[in-house]
Amino acid sequence: MTLEIPYLSPTGNGSRCYESFADPGPLPPNLTEVPGFIGELAGWTLAHSHRPNRILAFTGALAMLAHLSGRCYTDRHGTHTNLYLVVLGDSGIGKDAPRKTNSRLADRVGISASIAESFASGEALEDALAKRPSLLLQADEVAAFFGKMRGAGGRAMSERIRRLYTSSDSTSVIRQKAGKPNSGAQIIYPHLTLFGTGIPGEFLESLTPKEISDGLFGRCLILRAEDEGAYASPDAFAGFPKMVTEAAEMFAEIEESATEGGVLAMKVVDETPEAAEAFGEIDEAIKALRTGFNNSEMPMASAVVARMGEKIAKLALLWALSENPESPKITRAAVEWAAAFTVYVTRWMLFESQFHSGEGSFGKLRDRAIATLARNGGTMDRRTLLRNLGCEITTFKRLVSTLLISEIIDEPSYVEGKLVYTLRK
Repeated sequence: MTLEIPYLSPTGNGSRCYESFADPGPLPPNLTEVPGFIGELAGWTLAHSHRPNRILAFTGALAMLAHLSGRCYTDRHGTHTNLYLVVLGDSGIGKDAPRKTNSRLADRVGISASIAESFASGEALEDALAKRPSLLLQADEVAAFFGKMRGAGGRAMSERIRRLYTSSDSTSVIRQKAGKPNSGAQIIYPHLTLFGTGIPGEFLESLTPKEISDGLFGRCLILRAEDEGAYASPDAFAGFPKMVTEAAEMFAEIEESATEGGVLAMKVVDETPEAAEAFGEIDEAIKALRTGFNNSEMPMASAVVARMGEKIAKLALLWALSENPESPKITRAAVEWAAAFTVYVTRWMLFESQFHSGEGSFGKLRDRAIATLARNGGTMDRRTLLRNLGCEITTFKRLVSTLLISEIIDEPSYVEGKLVYTLRK
């Protein structure tokens, strides 16, 4: 199986190539089509939204299934379904609809306490998981949530979020609390699912190189939802599809009774021989990709690509659980969809991450300038670029000089009486 992520190597003088990764364009509609639970729940969200949005409805349903099936099912490799999903979109496109759907379904099956909106600290998150080992964190302003993890006070949150992603198949021991001898209890297979939404500019422009390279960014599946311009007048009191409620109730019952004698008894989902063959092909393809990025000295890209394999495994397992909750089986179709979805999301994340390598305010301004030019076909006149960046003219002149010296833009030229800047190709 071929996993193509085209890129150009950095330029010979050591500067970062601005066009290393191209914008993959909108998410293909077929990648939001998953049979069974996900499709049914996404369809219900679309039918009950004032601003129906395909990508938001799909990712919300995907996050809910990831949450419900946590600590219930795994595959023969020990894969768990915890996902960190982040969907970015402009204001007013209906980002609240999937969160409301998930909260309503959780209330319907009696697990509303398993859904949270935010945590003030890493300690608060840990305490919540100690009480309920499976949580769905639905963060509305995801940029603010990531912002809490910057600086000395937030490092504990960042470290715990990263660790929880990889420790969902083990036992976590929470911190000892002063004056409480019974603290330090174990959390068996802690399962945190993140479904965050936010404004693209607020989230992307606040990213730091450290967040991209330290593994937190790479653990996420981040994509953008465009405004589909749809309006509707939904029936606020219509019930969920029978298949959705029955599956949700079944998952809730399995999770409730899974822990016996301190051991979590999870059901193993088998894979077909064709699926096993596809996984083998994917492993080889990812090895080749990582080798290519390591050789090209692109550490941030390598950090993102490093998580592709486990994301594909998680998504393939979720396809199987969605298609047939009572008797799931991982098929080649599940693996191929999971691979295609992961490749698309990875390409979009790499496209965005290449504009966030600058340190400090000037470095971020430079990245914004490159990103603004790239998103506008690579060419903009001086007045339009300056207006988009919103910086002082003296800073703008310094910026243009830096981009010229770094050979990121060509020498300015006049087009129809306007001074134009063009990204170098």
